[in-house]
Amino acid sequence: MTEILENIERRMHASAESRAILPHYFIFQVAFFLAIIVVPLLVTLLSLWVVFIPVFALAFGGPFYLLIGTPLLLWHLSRTSGKTDDIVALAFLANMAIFAFGALAAVVSNDEGILTGTMFIAGFGVIFAPAWAWGFGYLYNRLRRDFYTHPHYI
Repeated sequence: MTEILENIERRMHASAESRAILPHYFIFQVAFFLAIIVVPLLVTLLSLWVVFIPVFALAFGGPFYLLIGTPLLLWHLSRTSGKTDDIVALAFLANMAIFAFGALAAVVSNDEGILTGTMFIAGFGVIFAPAWAWGFGYLYNRLRRDFYTHPHYI
């Protein structure tokens, strides 16, 4: 009986050692929410000279940025160090995923209006999603405290 218990205990100990413990980064909420709200407004104000196109980008892309970008950023920042380049790449991929989903919906429903709207939104997104993401990454990394820059193993 003791031999069986020792064998079970040895296996449990070996499996606990072989499990990879992934790092977890805590998110500095103040910097996160300040950056996610301020950056699109700031990019819009700084680029108003382009015939009010940024205002339309804010109006049409803002809801997608908040509804899709917020959960993606929370997920991404809790698992990585939050480098600005990675955040820009994530924004570009999210924009392409929205375009692919909209194009698929247009094909399935055989509705050209959905495709036109999707191209309109994705067209603005190709320019402004990386710009907003770069601004978010820059501001978030500048504002967050040192405690939040290192991984924590939970």
